[in-house]
Amino acid sequence: MSGDKSETGDVPGDRQIPRRGPRDERGVLADRVLSAARSLFATQGYASTSLRNVAELAGVDVALVSYYFKNKAGLLEAALTLPAEFLADVEQAAASPIEERGRAILASHLAAWDHETTGDILRSIILAAAHEPSAMERVRTIYTTRFLEVLANSLPEDERRLRAGLVASQMLGLAMTRYVWRVGALADLSPKEVSELISPVIQRYLTGPLSE
Repeated sequence: MSGDKSETGDVPGDRQIPRRGPRDERGVLADRVLSAARSLFATQGYASTSLRNVAELAGVDVALVSYYFKNKAGLLEAALTLPAEFLADVEQAAASPIEERGRAILASHLAAWDHETTGDILRSIILAAAHEPSAMERVRTIYTTRFLEVLANSLPEDERRLRAGLVASQMLGLAMTRYVWRVGALADLSPKEVSELISPVIQRYLTGPLSE
């Protein structure tokens, strides 16, 4: 609402902005706010989440959320920033020999989604993407540009974009059905079972014929 200053990042005059405090304390509090924001973005979406909701879940004053992240858009941007380890793991998997890359890239993907923090971030991105342009752009970066960049190595030049796009579509579909919607038996399989079923498909997208 236009009258709710907590959504704009403006702090009401009768509230005192918390002092900056020690850097370690600031980091702990900021992480607590980000964890709450990711949880709410993942469960109820961006549009239905307010700064006040985030503050209540994090157990802090809403003025502190505004102080650290300025407004709801700033909080979303921070909450949807992936850990550097995630991108490093994808790049490491994509550096595997081409004949082993399907299994390696899938293992990296499953590990990221099964990790508590990274999985929450990815889920938040997916759920927010339906309504928020910046989140949709993040999905494109992760599942298209990022996979294109790291999978292009050793792929035929005239097929790179198509093959990488096919891999990205498989990864995104797997993420949606297994981790977001939790559809059918796929949601209950172990990572090893998923790998045995899906990695041959990804490997075919990388090295197999694209048509009969």
